[in-house]
Amino acid sequence: KRRCALRDRIMEGLLGVQVVDFTSQIAGPYCTKLFADAGADIIKVESTHGDPLRTWTASGKDLGGCDSPLFRFLNASKRSVVGELGDRAIGDLIAQADLVVEDFGPDATIDRDALLRANPALVLLSISPFGLTGPYASRPATEFTIQAEAASTGGRGLPGREPFQAGGRVTEWVSGTFAAAGALAAVRGAQRTGRGEHIDF
Repeated sequence: KRRCALRDRIMEGLLGVQVVDFTSQIAGPYCTKLFADAGADIIKVESTHGDPLRTWTASGKDLGGCDSPLFRFLNASKRSVVGELGDRAIGDLIAQADLVVEDFGPDATIDRDALLRANPALVLLSISPFGLTGPYASRPATEFTIQAEAASTGGRGLPGREPFQAGGRVTEWVSGTFAAAGALAAVRGAQRTGRGEHIDF
């Protein structure tokens, strides 16, 4: 009987889990895509300008008003709304959410503690290159600098020559994967205890 209950829980996935996604680029959207693929309800919040990834292509080709393939892949199975933090409708979404994912960074003028006070069971996941606090928090970052800080460029190229980065924005994909794992553990904990938390990833 226990085995059947576990199987049913696995098959149920994340049905009923509400996620509000304020992210763009790859890491945050891939994190929430993994939640969507497991059955969670994802609401992507975009400004009036839309997510810049909607029009991004590796070649710079004009998409003629269509969304880019990468954007469509990362945001399939999500609902999209236009708004921003501070809007009443967005506040209502956050008040009902299990998880909010944001990548505003350490210099953003948002009150993350206020979000957690408004919804004590909320898990807030903040994704940034070097975290929200500490000596590197506001340091500029690119795919190359993050790979260099992680010493992964040291294993590529020839001694005495320029270093090479791994292509494909690999750190963003990996970040999204690990962020999702941490967020899932926190969401499951909040469902058991009623107490959310802030994850600074």
